[in-house]
Amino acid sequence: MACYAKVLPGICALWLSVNSLSAVEPSFIGGESKLSGSPVYRRISAFVDSIGLIDTHEHQVTEHLRLSRNADLFYWIVQPWGFTQNTDADLMSAGLSEADRQFIGDPANDPEKRWEKLSPYWEAAKYTSYSMPARIAARDLHGLPDIGPETWRELNRRIIASNHPGMSEEILHKRAGIDLMLLDKIVWVDSSLQDGPPPRTVLVKRFDDFTLEDNFVQPAPQDIRDISARYGVRIANLDDFQSALEKAFDRIVGLGYYVGLKCALAYDRSLRFEDTPKEQAAEIFQKLLLQPVGRAERKPFEDYMLRQVIRLAGEHGLPVQVHTGAQLGPGNDVTNSEPTLLLNLIQQYPRTKFVLFHGGFPYMSELTAIVKNYPNVYLDMCLMPVFSVSVTREWLNKWIETLPVTKINFFGGDCLFLEGSYGHAVMARRVVSEVLCEKIESGYLSEDEARHIAVRILRDNAIELYGLQRFLR
Repeated sequence: MACYAKVLPGICALWLSVNSLSAVEPSFIGGESKLSGSPVYRRISAFVDSIGLIDTHEHQVTEHLRLSRNADLFYWIVQPWGFTQNTDADLMSAGLSEADRQFIGDPANDPEKRWEKLSPYWEAAKYTSYSMPARIAARDLHGLPDIGPETWRELNRRIIASNHPGMSEEILHKRAGIDLMLLDKIVWVDSSLQDGPPPRTVLVKRFDDFTLEDNFVQPAPQDIRDISARYGVRIANLDDFQSALEKAFDRIVGLGYYVGLKCALAYDRSLRFEDTPKEQAAEIFQKLLLQPVGRAERKPFEDYMLRQVIRLAGEHGLPVQVHTGAQLGPGNDVTNSEPTLLLNLIQQYPRTKFVLFHGGFPYMSELTAIVKNYPNVYLDMCLMPVFSVSVTREWLNKWIETLPVTKINFFGGDCLFLEGSYGHAVMARRVVSEVLCEKIESGYLSEDEARHIAVRILRDNAIELYGLQRFLR
């Protein structure tokens, strides 16, 4: 396990034990970095590889649930939870049907037939950055050169054989070098999470329709009844409902392991939340008590309740992570997630810290202006390397020049399976190493400054933003 030590004022370094991050290879499928011959790159990449990552965004299922599903190769590529996640989004973009996606994701089906349906679309999508984490994991974790017709059967066998208690610690922490991860637990079929998060994990909380719990922003009548029972509040009007929301905040703060909130409403609607009068929201709520209300009619109520969540987040010191930019799966409206739609909230709730996810891809320029101009807004580049490695290099280079370094968070695996987060961590370290090397060789940074930036964006900024020091060994 890596240890964390101060070596110079303001500059932090990690020194490795024999069996830790030396296993992380700073290379992708296809060869070494173009900078590998540079002594500066070798020094910087070795340092970056030694940093214990704070992973600001994951959807990992627990080891308990993973082992119960006897995960295989197809679990890496097509997630079995009913929604697309990374690689299968590109497979569907290449033409994979939803019916075939479900067939491939079903472990009851014959592996040969699953591969037969997958292979033409894998051939189309394997070169995208979305597919790189799985290919890297095949190479580094299972010793096979790639995923293809000659290797998939043996890789499938090795993945199944590797499922064992303790694999999370081995893959995420010893191999990927993740010291702590922030979990957005969107898969709720695992009852083991009711007793708190797994080791080296803290949680962020959702209050929208995707949580299957505490749906305060988009409730149906049953959600309201469930909230009433959970918090012991008789709910007859909007004031009662807001009292329950305050109890929900008290609960997550009291539990101690919730360090922030998550809003992914851009998948459902625009991120523009208007300042709805309470009287209008109360009128809609009276209807919601009795029956579901259509999206258009419900929107002013959603706007009002999301604002209550944002207000309470600021009062309790919980940063709010907001999905901005590109969305996974077909049929989404990316314009719903444009970062400037949040400006009214950012301006009206200065006590609340907004963390804008995914670099706002493809709205990086707009996001830059927002983060640069508002003290309560932070950039998170989670998932960006697996959107596009080259675009991520370009914008990290620009953001080092345009934003305070304390406002940049770089790594979030955004994955449901361990090996994907491992592969993403390898990609992230290499991108950071390459950008910092180029900055040094151009004369923009000294090596000490580059090391300082690396620890800031991969570790220290997240620790400070979310108050994570108490969770670190």
